Amino acid sequence: MPTDIPARGIWTDSPAVKWEDALVSGNGSHGVMVMGDPVSDTIIGNHCRLYLPQGNRFELPEMATYLTEFRQIIEHEGYDKALSFYYQKAEELGYPGLLMSDPSHPGFHLHVETDHSSYNDYQRSIDYQTGELTVTYQANGQAFSRKTFVSQQTNQIIHCLSPGEYKIHLQDYQHPLMKQTSRIHHHTMHTHFDYVHSEGGYDVRIDVEASNLQPLADETGFQLQSDQPILITMEISPYQQATDRTVIKAKVGKQLSYQRLFASHEKIHRELFDRVRLELATDEQRQQPIWSLVEQAKRADQMTPVLLEKMYDAGRYMFICSAGELTPNLQGIWTGTFEPAWSGDFTFDTNVQLSIAGALSSDLLEGLTGYFRLIKELLPGFRENAQKYYGARGILATAHSSNSGRHMHWNEDWPLVLWTCGAGWLAHWYYQYYRFTGDTIFLQNEAVPFLEEIVLFYQDFLIEDADGTYRFTPSYSAENGTGDNATQDIAVAKEVLTNLIEAYQILGYSNEKINSCQEMLEKLPAYQINQEGALKEWLTPDKGENYNHRHFSHLYPVFQSREFNDETDPVMWKASRIAFEKRLEAWLLNEEGDTSSTHGRMHSALCATQFHMPALIDDIFRLLITNNCFFSSLMMSHYNEQNIFNVDGNGAMPQVVHEMLVDYSNHRLTLLGAIPASIASGTIRGVRLPHQMTVHQLSWDLEANRLDLEIESQTDQELSLYLPLFTKSDQHLHHLQLVRNQKQSLHIDLAK
Repeated sequence: MPTDIPARGIWTDSPAVKWEDALVSGNGSHGVMVMGDPVSDTIIGNHCRLYLPQGNRFELPEMATYLTEFRQIIEHEGYDKALSFYYQKAEELGYPGLLMSDPSHPGFHLHVETDHSSYNDYQRSIDYQTGELTVTYQANGQAFSRKTFVSQQTNQIIHCLSPGEYKIHLQDYQHPLMKQTSRIHHHTMHTHFDYVHSEGGYDVRIDVEASNLQPLADETGFQLQSDQPILITMEISPYQQATDRTVIKAKVGKQLSYQRLFASHEKIHRELFDRVRLELATDEQRQQPIWSLVEQAKRADQMTPVLLEKMYDAGRYMFICSAGELTPNLQGIWTGTFEPAWSGDFTFDTNVQLSIAGALSSDLLEGLTGYFRLIKELLPGFRENAQKYYGARGILATAHSSNSGRHMHWNEDWPLVLWTCGAGWLAHWYYQYYRFTGDTIFLQNEAVPFLEEIVLFYQDFLIEDADGTYRFTPSYSAENGTGDNATQDIAVAKEVLTNLIEAYQILGYSNEKINSCQEMLEKLPAYQINQEGALKEWLTPDKGENYNHRHFSHLYPVFQSREFNDETDPVMWKASRIAFEKRLEAWLLNEEGDTSSTHGRMHSALCATQFHMPALIDDIFRLLITNNCFFSSLMMSHYNEQNIFNVDGNGAMPQVVHEMLVDYSNHRLTLLGAIPASIASGTIRGVRLPHQMTVHQLSWDLEANRLDLEIESQTDQELSLYLPLFTKSDQHLHHLQLVRNQKQSLHIDLAK
């Protein structure tokens, strides 16, 4: 077995044959993918700002003038007739039909060619703890290595080659929607990319430090030979307007080696990664190649502790690499194609939310800066959507966005413009950020203004029934069908108003503002339960259920807002659980479900943690393994059999683990609430919780019936302890008094 195996990471003994299986790293601005072929390698440079303008320029249709008639048709003839009318009017106003957002695209493909005809002792690896990618092999009786990282300090892609003879050259994309030109000056290659359908573009600077360097005739690369390690630095600089374009200046002098550059980067990356630590395996188990670990799990027909530990680490690694300047898109910060599925964009009807699900509890709070920045950049489009489609103030979020927040992705089959709760769902993380940090400056300057814009939309959009109850019409339960009063619409509005009222009270706002929100809150319709005892997905009596679906929108009060639990509202809790079980039977555990979906499985897992269903957690993990839903990097796929590179499952995995071990809501601290039998013992350190709590350590051993907890709060607070799977455990410990900035340790003897 190789000796230079990362303690936290993966390794395999064969190069990637497709870009989705490449080694990946990033710093929240730049991303890199390394295929790792010793004979003909490819390094793909990515940047979070690269979205290729498609030339889809049009004015949003002025649909507000038809809203009253649209609603009348909904009421008297139903949604099918109403949508046909609405779509026809949009087309008459010049709407071209459903358009995807501008797609994410790679910044460059740099090819590295050697004279090796064969090689052996091959290994490639990702060190999650440091962000370093390593390829090693033997050729011609010599040892070769290639190392890569994306610097947290200099904001560059850094690559180092062993001494030898190489040809490196940049691929000419020859893409019809952009123009590419390259120039070489001494050891620097500067390539310029102009977008055809915008004033923007980007520049790439590649510097090569080698003892013998000869430019290629077409100025797209170098022929080089060196008896010293070869240092290659790469940087992408996007711009929106030609006037914004700046020259990329050299950042690395000849005196700096790869080792010195890496040391300064590693300190930053390692500190982020080490804030939280899950320990389920031994060092010997961790050293095994990734596909051996996967095969072991398949033979066991369940998740193994060591593989879960690695998938947990991979999820936090994805977020560290992808979040920063913006937030992870569908593919994190990586792509090797100009035609990614769903444009590789920011998909807001479930995927972005899952990709950031574990950020706060993983103590990666600064990673949400890019999330807040992205939304702020999209706000002008969100405001235009509200005005043009509904004649409303405030904001209407898109389901898909990249370069614009304008709503252009909808038609009769996918009426996403009727999905009005998107901005409220995005607001969840604004208020959660405050709850985790206690940052009242953020609460006042960022969270409250965003919540207020959402409420403005509700004030103009909502209509009242004869009894004064609000009606959401039109309404759409994301991707699963139309019908007035979709449950998620009500649940999100309830969370928005509740959080804004609480924020006003904390900040000392006037009673007038508080009372206005309270009046709106009291007018929201009540949830409904169908004849099967299940929470309805649409709160209209004549609207049936479609349980065979990958989205879990109507369970928002369970997996996201935590509106109620078995103590605060046992009736709705039971109805929600029945609705969940219906979805499991019809979709998740049904081999003939409408489609496989990693995001659906992860939302299932987030519900399972709340309903305390450890066996289901094991089932969901097993489905990911047996259906080959991840690549060798442990980045996940949207569908089974490595079909479509998507990272929303990676972002959700740490949150699933945290919630099954330690979770907090409604003044209740839940311990081992959904711990699967397959994860019989372990330790987790550093998990953050709402109300400014930190779990310094949680250790458990189910065979020894032992649980140890060390927790600290930044505020004085009292909470109840809840062990739903161990109901006879230490009854006298069911209330916990936490004193500000004082660690408290508990030992609990577990008993069922």
